[in-house]
Amino acid sequence: MDKTILTIFKIVSLIFIALAVILQIVVLVKGEDGLVGSSILNNYILLGYAAIILTAFFAVIFPIISMIQNPKNSLKILGSIVVLVIIGFICYSVAKNTLSIEQLEQLKTTAEVSKMVGALLYFTYIVGGITVLSVIFSSVSGFFK
Repeated sequence: MDKTILTIFKIVSLIFIALAVILQIVVLVKGEDGLVGSSILNNYILLGYAAIILTAFFAVIFPIISMIQNPKNSLKILGSIVVLVIIGFICYSVAKNTLSIEQLEQLKTTAEVSKMVGALLYFTYIVGGITVLSVIFSSVSGFFK
């Protein structure tokens, strides 16, 4: 099963690479003047959309399949999700709107959006810090093994 999935991914990757190379060759042949009003750039965008949609689909499907195949590991994953949600709630409760009414009107936003941006910044800082600490911990613990 794993070998079949790997083969399928290789084929799909090669198809995307071939399409990108073909589009690049067309761009090089036509030159900059040949691209004005052309649909070649639209094809680039469509290829990008297809890649993003496939990536999002597989990013959702494979963890679900993994959770079904290994129920014990799914408890660890669900625990991690719960911890991330708790960190998110803490970040939201700590965040506040620091912009004045004039600044909010100038930016065409609301106080709630400003608070959400602050919460997401705090969340990014905390998760990034945890990531850096875990990399350092794994490197240091590797020396003692």
